[in-house]
Amino acid sequence: MERPAPLAVLPFSDPAHALSLLRGLSQLRAERKFLDVTLEAAGGRDFPAHRAVLAAASPYFRAMFAGQLRESRAERVRLHGVPPDMLQLLLDFSYTGRVAVSGDNAEPLLRAADLLQFPAVKEACGAFLQQQLDLANCLDMQDFAEAFSCAGLASAAQRFILRHVGELGADQLERLPLARLLRYLRDDGLCVPKEEAAYQLALRWVRADPPRRAAHWPQLLEAVRLPFVRRFYLLAHVEAEPLVARCPPCLRLLREARDFQAARYDRHDRGPCPRMRPRPSTGLAEILVLVGGCDQDCDELVTVDCYNPQTGQWRYLAEFPDHLGGGYSIVALGNDIYVTGECVGRRSGWPWVRPPPPSLREPTTFLGETH
Repeated sequence: MERPAPLAVLPFSDPAHALSLLRGLSQLRAERKFLDVTLEAAGGRDFPAHRAVLAAASPYFRAMFAGQLRESRAERVRLHGVPPDMLQLLLDFSYTGRVAVSGDNAEPLLRAADLLQFPAVKEACGAFLQQQLDLANCLDMQDFAEAFSCAGLASAAQRFILRHVGELGADQLERLPLARLLRYLRDDGLCVPKEEAAYQLALRWVRADPPRRAAHWPQLLEAVRLPFVRRFYLLAHVEAEPLVARCPPCLRLLREARDFQAARYDRHDRGPCPRMRPRPSTGLAEILVLVGGCDQDCDELVTVDCYNPQTGQWRYLAEFPDHLGGGYSIVALGNDIYVTGECVGRRSGWPWVRPPPPSLREPTTFLGETH
């Protein structure tokens, strides 16, 4: 029996090597061997370390030691603005790959990780802070996240604010900068039960400082989706508001809303407009209505169904009293749909059919409240 030919190459990989290497480097640091640089934190505290470890752990130190900067040759490097306890945590992370993030150190550690370019630590701090969001800190947390380019934390803070905007204190909302308030009002995720709440939010912000903020009222009102403010509120409150009555741009927005509600506004002719899109939280949704057609056996259908793109669900609405016979047309006028069809074998002309009850009639519209 022939022996198998010996392998020319034996690929080998030690999965524990990386961890063993980190342990070895950490031990060398503890024994103060081969240290070739000392970092001085704020307050004068010293931290001996290995340049190679720092350069491998952070692009900041790699640029410092591999370039032509003075620090590349210096045995001592001063780090301005880095607290010693935060530098200690980042150095420990460089040698171990571990760090303990807590409520006491999350924000200062994130600042230090951002400055010294430890992206993994920065991301861990951001993830921890996301879990700490509440009504008291969400606005400040969004400011903090945007200042340090923490996209995940900033996005989480915005989602939290949009979900809980009705629970925030008046003083919190009134001190918002204009750009931030506009961003909230324009967001589809703003969680308000009715569009009137968005209008009241904008109005309350202006009334908190009329001399400075009244000039921004048209811009704010444009971000409110006036076409979906209930008609009686539009007439009794919006039209009667002095800030609206004496502002031509606001009056144009008001007329646009009234035209929309009176079915005199054609969105298809004017192009897409965010104001003509209802917020999901209000319970309004644009739906697709399917009338008639044929089944898989090519038999004519007399059912009316609708599809809600927001939920991805189909819903049965109603049935026609008789077969349409083909050749029918459908048109939407305002919030109603009209179906016209040919008359076969009838001498009495077109029959009128009573509409379905309100509980079914609302969802049959192109734009209506779904239940």
